[in-house]
Amino acid sequence: MRTESFKVLQTFGLEYPNYKMLAQAKSGNRYIVWYPDSLGVDVGQEVLIDFNDDSWRTIDNPRNGRKSHIAKVSKVN
Repeated sequence: MRTESFKVLQTFGLEYPNYKMLAQAKSGNRYIVWYPDSLGVDVGQEVLIDFNDDSWRTIDNPRNGRKSHIAKVSKVN
């Protein structure tokens, strides 16, 4: 398992049953990430994403300790 830091570019709130955000990797790649549990993230902050091989597993807000599993990810061109 590995962990990478992503910057939150935009939050979309709850789109039942998941929350949704746009996050950018250090590589510059951008992703829409859906997750079921509120993280209380702010635009501009960093979140930590855990990977198991190439599978996106969990997303963590290091500011408040909230964590959620990742339901879906889509790369943005």
